[in-house]
Amino acid sequence: MQSSLYTGVSGLNANMSKLSVIGNNIANSNTVGFKSSRVIFDDILSQTLSGGSGTNQIGLGVKMSSVQKMFSQGAFETTSNSLDMAVSGNGFYIVKDPTLNTNYYTRAGQFQTDKDGYISSANGLRLQGYMANSAGNLQNTVQDLRLSTKTIAPNPTTNATLTANLDSNAPISGFVFTAGTNDNIRFSVNGGTTWLTASLVTNGGLASGSAYTGTATAAAIKSALEAANGNADTYNVVFDDQTGLFKITNNTGNLGTLAFDWTNPLSNASTLLGFNAASGPIIAGASTTSNVAAGDFFLAKAGDTSNFSTPVTVFDSLGNGHVTTLYFRKDSLGAVGNNWDWYAVVNGTDTTSGATEVQARGTVTFNTNGSLYSESGITYPTGGFNFTGGAAQNQMIAFDFGNSIVQGGTGTNGTTQYGTSSGVSMMSQDGYSSGNLQRISVDQDGKIGGIFSNGKDLTLGQVLLADFASPVGLSSAGKNLYNETFDSGQALIGSPGSSGRGLIQSSTLELSNVDLSQEFVDMITAQRGFQANSKIITTTDELLNELVNLKR
Repeated sequence: MQSSLYTGVSGLNANMSKLSVIGNNIANSNTVGFKSSRVIFDDILSQTLSGGSGTNQIGLGVKMSSVQKMFSQGAFETTSNSLDMAVSGNGFYIVKDPTLNTNYYTRAGQFQTDKDGYISSANGLRLQGYMANSAGNLQNTVQDLRLSTKTIAPNPTTNATLTANLDSNAPISGFVFTAGTNDNIRFSVNGGTTWLTASLVTNGGLASGSAYTGTATAAAIKSALEAANGNADTYNVVFDDQTGLFKITNNTGNLGTLAFDWTNPLSNASTLLGFNAASGPIIAGASTTSNVAAGDFFLAKAGDTSNFSTPVTVFDSLGNGHVTTLYFRKDSLGAVGNNWDWYAVVNGTDTTSGATEVQARGTVTFNTNGSLYSESGITYPTGGFNFTGGAAQNQMIAFDFGNSIVQGGTGTNGTTQYGTSSGVSMMSQDGYSSGNLQRISVDQDGKIGGIFSNGKDLTLGQVLLADFASPVGLSSAGKNLYNETFDSGQALIGSPGSSGRGLIQSSTLELSNVDLSQEFVDMITAQRGFQANSKIITTTDELLNELVNLKR
């Protein structure tokens, strides 16, 4: 009979323990990252009345077997703090006590930076992960995450990429003559030894230092040749603005062969007009013609001797931005398609010399379908880019117009030459000025990115997660922390999203997974169980009282 008393007591104790667990769950219903618990009961077997049959066994009540953590996913709450992080899936944050040098594990992702820049929890435990070097490359040592990078050093431009369309219908144009420098053409007639001089300024009527179209230049060549030869209306000079070629014919057919002097210093017009010794003499017969290439870029008349221009901002070694203007000039028709020359011009206010200079130049060639065929090597007339302000000199900047297209290819992802207006569709360069850290972001892989005042994004570190073979085996350490135990297994540390680990949700907190409605139901059942067991005790007490009264 007395065993029923102890059975009732065990029931009281068990249900009281369950009420304690329920009370703890309800108390932490608003605790971030809290995981609810449940009580597991076992019955107590005390005796077998007779024989070995299972039908003759009497239990001695109940005992609390264990308190099990429920690691189900909690709901999410959005916040304005980028260092508030929630784990969507499996895994725990790793935090370290800097005093005890002890690791703990938690699902509570309320973090901030302390006075030393460490990412820490409210109770001063430091979040663990991988730090990145100054170039933004993650290292492979698990350590305290610290936002020590408040500024980043400038980076000089070394590569610039530009994708554009250059109008295939653009005319070859822009001829500039300076009196006494490049305005004279020396020629002889019919193999004679007498050299005649034709000045495009004096005899052709062009103004020194002004820019002219090919058609105007052709008319000046005609006037100059006829004035020097003393014959009016003798030559026809025609310019093709798509091929860049001058065609010279003899109207009368009786003047024989024209030969040009390629060596005389006053024959510099041959350079500007593209004359060269390999072209041979120009035949002035009635039906025989010869063509010569024309034109060149003239810095003092950059806008008049080019077809298209666009500014590009590049950075020197000190992080100062400088505007470099890229001029494109249609040059000639080559073996596979049109050739264009480009010139990178830096204004005198930005150059060390104080003069406006062409500091890089090159050529791009197109296929007949308009795609980029090749890019020439880059020439640096001044030895490199020389920016004022104390920056490093002879800075090499490589310009890429093909967007990494293999030369000779037929792709259209790079610069093209179609019959539409010239324009830039994409431009980028790898330089930047110094910058101050403005804000941080955390992506779903746990990578912490810094966004700086110069617009540069830089990886600062990565949050790591720990997973366990048996999370229910972790022991609670208070403050939403857990300790690794033999039953949980060792911590398996890795990047979010790898090997079954969850992903990180930034500016988000995981709320408690306590289900209040379920807890209230459990509380009622525990209360009823407690009341019922108390009845066992009172009933047994009454029976014992009757037993004592039997001697009366």
